[in-house]
Amino acid sequence: MTDTVASQKFKAQGDTAYRQSQFAQAADFYSQAIQADGTNPVLFTNRAMAQLKLGQFTDAANSCSQALAIDSTSVKALWRRGTAYYSLGQFSKAHHDFTCGLALEPTNAVLSTELEKTKKALESAAASKAQLPRSGNGITTPIAGSTPQPMSVPQSPQDFERAWREHASVPARLYKYLKMVPVARLPSLFRASLESTHIADITNALEHGYQTHKDFDLVFKVLSTLPSIDRFSLALLFTDDKVKERIHHLLKQLTTVHDVDAASLTNEYR
Repeated sequence: MTDTVASQKFKAQGDTAYRQSQFAQAADFYSQAIQADGTNPVLFTNRAMAQLKLGQFTDAANSCSQALAIDSTSVKALWRRGTAYYSLGQFSKAHHDFTCGLALEPTNAVLSTELEKTKKALESAAASKAQLPRSGNGITTPIAGSTPQPMSVPQSPQDFERAWREHASVPARLYKYLKMVPVARLPSLFRASLESTHIADITNALEHGYQTHKDFDLVFKVLSTLPSIDRFSLALLFTDDKVKERIHHLLKQLTTVHDVDAASLTNEYR
């Protein structure tokens, strides 16, 4: 037996909690709304959004699957499940969902961008697998003692992407690379491929640069440029709140220590 009134009450509470970035509470409220009325697919996609923000990608995918069981034409459920699958590294499943979503909404620019990004991830994964040496029994083995390639200014977005994968895991190296790349070129180099993981990597590198070299100039230039990159808003949406807090701390340092007016910039990273 459904209780639509109670369900809508819990949904409203979930919406409020989500707007206040209280994602765990939002997910709980949406779950209570679902218990009151499990026939509304919007409740499942809303819960999935909160779960994505919490990094609960498997749970988010399951919530979207439940929504699709009720409404197989829910583009929002396909998009969010594809996003969850992508975050889990399940690129083939993500590709399927984004393709299905585009079939329903051919002009959906976000889905089109997500699909292209997923195609690149599939190609990159296939290329990486192909490059691994094989042992005598045909099993791929990692390259022992591999070292990073020498850094150089990227000539194309493809060069930039390859170098990023090479250096992103080590903040000191990524900081050095960001120092080498003209900041004004970041929008054209990232194009429509900016992800929340990129924002986290950049934050790690900028923190290293500031703490080790007091390089507040690079901090300000990079953080000022990121909002102009395609998909920045979407990437920020999936950025962990702790990463945002660290960005706000860097901006606060610019304001209090270096007398840089970063107030308006702080609002870009809410």
